[in-house]
Amino acid sequence: MAEFNVPKHGTICWRELATKDLKKAKSFYQDLIGWTLEQSKLATEIEYPEIHVDGRAIGGMMEINEKFGPGWEHIPAHWMTYIAVNDVDDSVEKIKENGGSILVPPFDAGPVGRMAAVRDPAGAVFSVIQFAAP
Repeated sequence: MAEFNVPKHGTICWRELATKDLKKAKSFYQDLIGWTLEQSKLATEIEYPEIHVDGRAIGGMMEINEKFGPGWEHIPAHWMTYIAVNDVDDSVEKIKENGGSILVPPFDAGPVGRMAAVRDPAGAVFSVIQFAAP
């Protein structure tokens, strides 16, 4: 199992590919970059290969499908960057106070923690994540 330590507040800590063809994406990135991909031990309800580099988990991949909810078929493939925060709910309020907007309100993501998808005032999309205590 790859090493993963809960990052400190403000750290860009995870990158996630959402794609409509997970099999093709896995093959593409393994062939292109040589990433090691292993099924997550936390995200067990879906196929979620973690990206491992030098023995460290740095990201993951997931398939865009009906589990995304209504309108899933209109979501384009994309990379998401996650920034660690101490308190997702507090961070979401600060994002709104500073001109940002909330795309997906805070939600609990099983054993991983709590997260939200947001947009900065210039339109850049990212996610904030509060990891569950180890």
